[in-house]
Amino acid sequence: MEIDSENRLNGHGNESVATKVNEEKKESSNKDHDFYFNFYSSLQNQANMIGDISRTGTYRKAILGNGEIAFRDKVVLDVGAGSGILSYMSAQAGAKEVIALEASSMAEKMEILVKAANSSKSNPHLKNRIRIVRGMVEDEKIQRQVLESGKVDTIISEPIGVMLLHERMVESFILARDLFLKPGGQLLPSAGHIFFCPFTDEGLYNETDQKAQFFNTTLFGTDFKELYPAAREEVFAQPVVGMFPPNSLVSTACAPKSFDFYTCTKEDLLEFSIPVDFVVSRTALIHGLASWFDLDFFPRPMPTSEDPNWNYAINPANGWQWMTQEAPLNPAPTPAPPKDGLAVKLSTGPNASRTHWQQARLLLPEPLAANKGERLIGSIHFKVNDSRSYDLVLELKIDRPGPEWNPNPLRRKAEYQLQQQCFNYSYSPENGLNALGMAASNVI
Repeated sequence: MEIDSENRLNGHGNESVATKVNEEKKESSNKDHDFYFNFYSSLQNQANMIGDISRTGTYRKAILGNGEIAFRDKVVLDVGAGSGILSYMSAQAGAKEVIALEASSMAEKMEILVKAANSSKSNPHLKNRIRIVRGMVEDEKIQRQVLESGKVDTIISEPIGVMLLHERMVESFILARDLFLKPGGQLLPSAGHIFFCPFTDEGLYNETDQKAQFFNTTLFGTDFKELYPAAREEVFAQPVVGMFPPNSLVSTACAPKSFDFYTCTKEDLLEFSIPVDFVVSRTALIHGLASWFDLDFFPRPMPTSEDPNWNYAINPANGWQWMTQEAPLNPAPTPAPPKDGLAVKLSTGPNASRTHWQQARLLLPEPLAANKGERLIGSIHFKVNDSRSYDLVLELKIDRPGPEWNPNPLRRKAEYQLQQQCFNYSYSPENGLNALGMAASNVI
């Protein structure tokens, strides 16, 4: 339900209409005790995302750099608006109307800023330009509210999670495209690419195994050893989220799995496999596959030239700039936007500036010994689950001639639950530290 709908009732004196509006608002609002919506209803969690300069700065560059072709005098939809930061940037880029669609109670916090702007207290660039709709894209009532002013010219969203697709918000982004975008309209981001690469990290492997070893003993007079296999299966099924040193990679990344957000369907996201094929660059124990993603913010059609005035770094320091005294959270105005738009790219890879997504690693329960020059081939199978995430199955083998064994020391198969993430902070790209660090699990 549109949060500001009560303003449209002022002066009518129609109690039944007001009651109906309140009932619809209650029906369309999501309960913030749902962990997912509770997480995004927190201003502190929103601050963590806004303060990710690589993320928010890239969105700013993409929005303002495409102001002429995608925002000026356009109707814009911000899907999963959160704090509303992308909506506010869209207004800065000249949008005629921005529909901020948000399912959590963060919509009520957006309303505070919007009401202040509409009453000329602050933020004149937002005055009478932001329309807040609280609810989910999938709700038919919400769909009708979004379409009150017709289909939109541009859709902006930050629907991305760990390994690009965790939280399954990309499906909502694609549904919004199908329901609300005019033919020839613009999507930002326009595409996403998932990368994989084998890595070696004995410290991380031993640390993970040690968690399971806790149960491989007698605890307070009771023998827990029968639980050790289950404990080991559990810890190795948890993707490890955190930064890692680029020199832990033992190959170059294979061709990414790419999703063109203009053309992909929801079905393309529900279940798919990614073939992997690597040439090992040095003899090593392979402890698993590392993963990261890139995002494209490419207007359609693509610009025919680059504007040198826009060729500036988003986050020149490889760290959390926003945590320093010189936090660039209010950057200087950008140059005039190029008339044919701006192509912008965001990488979350190990050689890029840190983002709040960091990177992910899938640990093998038993490492693979590979020689320099050998091929490592296999696949990663993704299938959606009911936890807003994916079940993964990784199959790898060293392509070495010889007889087959059972079990085969050259083959590995492992399963993971993408939502059961373990956070590892043992590596700091700012100073190159790679000592054992603290970890926390089961965090979105």
